[in-house]
Amino acid sequence: MGFLALLPALLGALSPILARVLPDEGQRLQVQLDLQKALIDQQGDLGRAMAEVMKADAGSESPLARNARPITVLWALAMITWVGVVSPMLGLQVEVVAALKGVPAELWSLLTVGIGAYMLARSVDKLVPQVVGPKG
Repeated sequence: MGFLALLPALLGALSPILARVLPDEGQRLQVQLDLQKALIDQQGDLGRAMAEVMKADAGSESPLARNARPITVLWALAMITWVGVVSPMLGLQVEVVAALKGVPAELWSLLTVGIGAYMLARSVDKLVPQVVGPKG
């Protein structure tokens, strides 16, 4: 849902521009609605494409492709447990946090975007059939 959360801010920023270009309030509202719908449709298309990739991975013959996402989630949970629970109990939290600060920002971005995309795709995969209804 990340991008859709930005939608009100985006439309708010475009509102003064639309007011100058389209003085008629009815036209302006229609353009805003059309833009909103196009952005939501685009987000849905992206989510469906991501869900298809996940389905292909899950059905893959390769054990690595099939298990990459679950392994990543388990790794993330292990890291959270280590940093938040185990290292403080062992008196190592300062050292662990210092080590984590040495990880390049790009690596954190790659990790958070990948996990975020996975979560978004899983959500869309489960919600689209509920919103659209059964195929057929």
